[in-house]
Amino acid sequence: MNSHSDKLFSITTIRSRLIILTLILMLTLTISSFVVNFSAAHLSPEQQYQTIYRIQQLTKQGLPVSLMSNFTEKQKIDALDDQTNFQSKSYNNSDTGFEAKNLNNWITINHDIHSTRYSNQTTINKENVNQLKVKWILFNNVAIQDPPIIIGDKGFVQDDSGTIIAFETSNGNVIWRSEIGSGPTMGLTFNNGTLYAATGYHSTVVAIDPTNGGIIWKSEILGDPKTGYNVPTYPIVWKDYVVVGSAGGGDVSTGLGTVRGNITALNSTNGKIIWNLKTTTGNWVAPHDSPNYNSGANDWSGGSLDASTGILYMPLGSASPNFNATTRQDGDLYSNHMIAINITNGKIIWATPFIARGTVLKVTVPDTHDWDTSWGSSINEVTLDNGTREKIVIGHDKMGNIAAMDSATGKVRWWKTLGRQYNTDSIPKPNGSGEIWSYGIFNYHAVDDNNTIYVAATNRGLNYFTDGGISGHRVSPPHTIELGLRNGTIAALDLRTGKIKWQLSTQYPPRISPLVTRDLLFAGSIHFLEKTSPSGHISTTKYSVILALDKKNGQKLWESDIKAEVGQVGPSIANGMLFIPTDKIQSNLKNGPRHGGSIIAFQP
Repeated sequence: MNSHSDKLFSITTIRSRLIILTLILMLTLTISSFVVNFSAAHLSPEQQYQTIYRIQQLTKQGLPVSLMSNFTEKQKIDALDDQTNFQSKSYNNSDTGFEAKNLNNWITINHDIHSTRYSNQTTINKENVNQLKVKWILFNNVAIQDPPIIIGDKGFVQDDSGTIIAFETSNGNVIWRSEIGSGPTMGLTFNNGTLYAATGYHSTVVAIDPTNGGIIWKSEILGDPKTGYNVPTYPIVWKDYVVVGSAGGGDVSTGLGTVRGNITALNSTNGKIIWNLKTTTGNWVAPHDSPNYNSGANDWSGGSLDASTGILYMPLGSASPNFNATTRQDGDLYSNHMIAINITNGKIIWATPFIARGTVLKVTVPDTHDWDTSWGSSINEVTLDNGTREKIVIGHDKMGNIAAMDSATGKVRWWKTLGRQYNTDSIPKPNGSGEIWSYGIFNYHAVDDNNTIYVAATNRGLNYFTDGGISGHRVSPPHTIELGLRNGTIAALDLRTGKIKWQLSTQYPPRISPLVTRDLLFAGSIHFLEKTSPSGHISTTKYSVILALDKKNGQKLWESDIKAEVGQVGPSIANGMLFIPTDKIQSNLKNGPRHGGSIIAFQP
């Protein structure tokens, strides 16, 4: 090599080394700047995990990264403990129920994270639905009110004692049972390989291994069961969040409870509390200035979540005292509201009242009839006549009001009161309000991808009394069941306008949540037979009839007498079968169980 070439090589080498040194210096300065400006205390758990993962990757490349020095010792331990979980977990891998892999599954009690109760399955259809027959029955010693969730060839259900049962969908054989708490609860959710369940009056949430029923984690106690606090809701699971509501001890006969509502978000990896939102607020529940029986506004029935925005839509129940509003005259927030919540921080985005001041019903006094805004919500994208798409939230109450709200603002798009209302303006009095009749919604609704909502509304009559003080009670009319249920209607409404497309009157209470597929609507009613003894005592026998209707016009295509009362949370459909949860059922087998509950599987 000549001297000229040597010079060129030396210059080129020097330039290359200078470029490399410059790049290293710039990278070091960038990292240093990042270290200076970074404060781990201001990052969410997910951001912490992502940051540490990035640090570890840079460290593997031999770069001197000192970012960990900005964490406290506890943050280092917590973040590193969760690092393995983060590396193996995709935060975009949450099950919503709409994935191709879930086409024939049912991953939560209302099918999907939007709570549509709509299955795209086609195995059971208009052509073969009249051939549905019982394939098997899973007998249980306790009633089951919620439908099983179905993942492939496995089913999972939670009975009214809180026990979770895993079974084979092909034959109903039990795989395992896990006693995780108490009940009743509203059901299970499956997400990313894990089952999630509430534990009722144990007031916790658990994550369950679906292969053996083992508990992966259990949350801390979320409220005091001694006061009636319990967690009945099905968990809403999305990314790192598991969200549940609360209840206040069921239907307190005197109308006086002490549990003030709250909604809690837990970490899906370890069950730790991320945030807790109190859904009772204002002077009516101010500490030291209000009686402890000013309470309620519980989210006991669960809601829905928009996976594209991370916004929860949660319906809240009525306020206590139920039948006398003397001590709660200044707002009752947030009783009888639908609220939208940012799932990342638990902040309320909007709140729309139903039977409360400020509603389109022009209510002038607070609710004194226990007309909860309840039984879930759904988030839907509708196609308007001009071709544009709009997201709306559906909610309803136990008076029979149903509303469509703008998902971003809560503004009411339309409002409909179902059925005939009689004497609903009357309030409880010492000598009674007189019989009040309304078509309340006492179960979840269903929506499909054809701009249609399907609702079962039950006609109920009650006479409301005050008992001289704050407490009160209700009296049912003759020839009714379960707090005045008598008959009702199953209806299909246009999601865009609220206009009724078709309506089917039922002789008995249709208190079973509808389920919709591409061409079918499954619904049902609770039949009751009364028998009077010679002494005048009236005994009532109850059983349910399941219906399959043509969803376009309500025409009956099939029905089956279940010979048991169907759980009001309704059926599920998956893996080519229809699954019906029941209360007490009579076995035809000589040695079979005579009481308890069951899952009945139908197949064409």
